[in-house]
Amino acid sequence: MAYANPNILPESASTFEGGTHTWVTTGGNTTLAVVSGQFLSGTQSLRATPTAAGSIEAISPRWAVTAGKEYVCRLPLRTSAATTGRTITARITWFDDPTGGSSLGVSDAALNVSNQSGWFSANYPVSIGTAPVGAQSATLKMTVTGLAAGEYVNTDDVHAGEAKLLTGNLLGFNVQSVEKDTSGYIAANATLARTSAILETGAGFYALGATSVASGEVSVSTASFTTVTAGVEYVAYALVNSSTATVTSKLELQWYNSSDTLISQETRSYTATQNVTTRLTVVGKAPSGAVKCKVYILPQATAASQVFTIEQVTLAVAPNVAGNLLSYDEYSTESSLPSWTVTNTSQARAFLTSGVTDGYYAVQLTPVATGLISMSLDRLVPTSPGVAYQLQAVCWRRVPTSVSATSAFRTRIDWYDSGGGLFQSDNPDQFYPKTSSEMWLSHITSETRTCPEGASYARVVLEIDHSSSVIDAYFIDNVKLVESTPEYELVTSDEAGVVTLTVNSIDTSAETVTIRRMDENGEAVPVRGYGAEYVNLPYAQTVLLIEDYEAPLSTKVWYAIEWFGPGGVQATRLFTQTITTPVLDDPDYVWFKSPGLPAMNTRVLMENPISWARAARSSTYEIVGRRNPVHITGTRGGRTSSLSLLIWDEPSHELFNSLLDSGLPSLIQAMPGYGVHGNLYLSVGDVESEPVSGSASEPGWRWTVAVSEIDRPSGGLQGSASATWQDIYDNYETWFDVFDAHESWVTVLTEG
Repeated sequence: MAYANPNILPESASTFEGGTHTWVTTGGNTTLAVVSGQFLSGTQSLRATPTAAGSIEAISPRWAVTAGKEYVCRLPLRTSAATTGRTITARITWFDDPTGGSSLGVSDAALNVSNQSGWFSANYPVSIGTAPVGAQSATLKMTVTGLAAGEYVNTDDVHAGEAKLLTGNLLGFNVQSVEKDTSGYIAANATLARTSAILETGAGFYALGATSVASGEVSVSTASFTTVTAGVEYVAYALVNSSTATVTSKLELQWYNSSDTLISQETRSYTATQNVTTRLTVVGKAPSGAVKCKVYILPQATAASQVFTIEQVTLAVAPNVAGNLLSYDEYSTESSLPSWTVTNTSQARAFLTSGVTDGYYAVQLTPVATGLISMSLDRLVPTSPGVAYQLQAVCWRRVPTSVSATSAFRTRIDWYDSGGGLFQSDNPDQFYPKTSSEMWLSHITSETRTCPEGASYARVVLEIDHSSSVIDAYFIDNVKLVESTPEYELVTSDEAGVVTLTVNSIDTSAETVTIRRMDENGEAVPVRGYGAEYVNLPYAQTVLLIEDYEAPLSTKVWYAIEWFGPGGVQATRLFTQTITTPVLDDPDYVWFKSPGLPAMNTRVLMENPISWARAARSSTYEIVGRRNPVHITGTRGGRTSSLSLLIWDEPSHELFNSLLDSGLPSLIQAMPGYGVHGNLYLSVGDVESEPVSGSASEPGWRWTVAVSEIDRPSGGLQGSASATWQDIYDNYETWFDVFDAHESWVTVLTEG
C-alpha cells in the first residue's frame, strides 16, 4: 500500500475484483463495463467507452467525509491507443448531505494524457482537497476528453482516503508528497517535475524530481511562506535521493519578518550517497521578529542533468516535551549531535525509531570496555533553588546475537553554583537492571531532585552499568529535564529512630505493590505497612507513606518499590538513592523497639554487654555392653540471655513498661561495633525492676529482662511513633476540623 491511509472506496468502486462496479455514467456518451486482462492490480478493471468520438464521464459512489479534513484521490488511467489531444480530470465534489443535498464545491486535478497506450503513471491524476464547512460526503468524477471513435480507457486501483500528513506537519499534503503537482515548490538552477517514485512506504506514488541545469547549488524551496512564532523551535525533514552522483545536500530554514525580509537561516549539511535515500533534518528556533518561514532543500550538483528526488518534506513545531529545559536536539538528537562528554564509549548520531522514542535519530554509544559508561551534557542548565526537577531518558540496548544479557541504566543530576563550579554531586538512584535475550530492549528511567539553596545550574548526566560484553551498542533518546513533583522523599530521623519514605509516584494501572529495604550486601527485607507487610499489598493508586523503624542503625540502605498489574505482571518500579540510617548520639544506649507498635519504642542504657547462653539439645545414652555412650544429635538451641538495662527518666520508664505489657516480640538495635550486629529480634520472658539509687523518690531504674533470640516476626504496623492521637487532640478541636484539613489518613500521618 503506497498510501498510509486506508482506501475508503469499496471494491466495486476501486479494484472491481468482484466483477461488478458501482460507478455511474453522466453526459450520455459513456458505457461502463468490468473487463479482464487489462488490469493494474488483481485481474479486472473498469472500462469506459465513448458511444461517439468525444469525452467519457463517470462518477464514483459517495463516501462520508469530515469537514476540515484533507482528502486525496488517485485515478489511474489506461489508454487503448497512442493519440494526442486528450485530457483526464479527477474531480472531487463535496456535498452537504450523506446521500443528496447540494454541491459545496469541487477539487480538480487535470493532466494532459501522454501520447502512448497502456498503463502509464504520468497519466494518473491525483486530486487533493479539504472538505469545506458543512461537507458530509463526496464523489470522484472521471472525465477524459479527446477520445477518437473506437478508443476506450480503463481505470483500476482507484483510491480515495484521508490525506495522511506526517505528525505536526504545517505544510499541505501536496507539498509533503507532490502527489498532485509541483505547485508547492519553486526552484533555481533546476527544473521541477512530478515523478513516479516511492522513497518511503506509505508516502504515496509520486515525488518531486529536480534536475540540475548546471553544476552548483540547486535550490528547491516551498513556494509559500508558513506562519511561525518567534522563540518557538521548529523541525524540518526531507527525504532526498541523488540518482546520478554522491553529493552534499543541505536542508535550511529561512526566517522572514512581516515585510518578507530574510532575518536569518538555520542550516544542516549531509552527504547524499548516490541511490541511497537520505533523511535531511534541521532544527531551529524562530528568531525575534520572525513571523514566517520557508524550507529550502539545497543539493550541491556537480554537473548538469543530475536528478534529485525529494519527498516527505515536513515543517513542524519541534515536538519537545512541554516544559523541557533542554533544546529539541538535546532531547532527540534529530538534526545534530549535542555536545556530550562521554567516558568508556564513543558517540555518534544514529538512526533509531521505536514506539517509545521521538523522531528518527538518537545518540549511539559504542562501549570501549566493560564498566561504567557515562555521558554528561556539556551545557549547564539554569535552575531555581527549592524547585524539584525530573531527569528522564530512554535507553535502548542492542545485542547482536540471541544471548541473555543484563543492562542497567540510570539518570543523575549534579548541581553547580552561579560561577559554574561544582556545588553538590548527586547521590543517584540505583541502576535499573533488565535481563533479556531479545536483540533490542528499552529502559525508560528517571529521577527527581530538588535544586539546593546556593545552586544555579544542573548538569544532566546519564550512566550505564555496562557489565555485559555481549551488548555492542546503546541508544539514548528523549532526554528531558522538567519541573516536577518529587517521585519520592526519603528522610532519616535520629530522634525517632526511623527512615520515612513518601512515594509520590502513582501507577494508575497497578493493583498491588511490594516495597523492600535493600542493604549494601544485597539483602532484601519487606518493610511494614499499616496492618501488613508490603508484599503484594492491594494498591489504591495513592501516595504511599512508609515508616521503617527496623532499618539497622548507621548503615546505608535503599528502597525498591515495585508495582504489579493484573495477573501479577510487573508494571513499574522505583529504586531510591542510598541513605544513611539513624544513629544514636550515645553508643552506650540501644533502641528497644516493638516492631508492630512503634509508639512504644524507647532508648535504654545497656549496663553490661550481652552475655549469651545456648542450651544443648543433643543427648548421650549409656548402652549396656558398650564402653562409650551413644550420642543423639540435635540442633543447638538459640541464644538466650538476661539483659541489665538502665532507664533514667519517668516517661521512658513508663513507655518501656507499656512495651513489655504488650507481650509482643521486641527489637534491639545498637550502633555498629557495640555487640549487636544488625537487628536483634527477641522474645521477652520474665522481667524485674528496681530503683537504681534505692530511693523511690529519685528517678532511675534497673530492669533485668530475660530474652530469647527469635526470627524476624511478620505482620504490619499499628500506629506511628511520629504521629499519635495526642497530636490530633492537641491540634484539632473537632473531627470536622480534621476532615477539613486532610483528604486522607495518609496526610494525617504525614502532616499531623
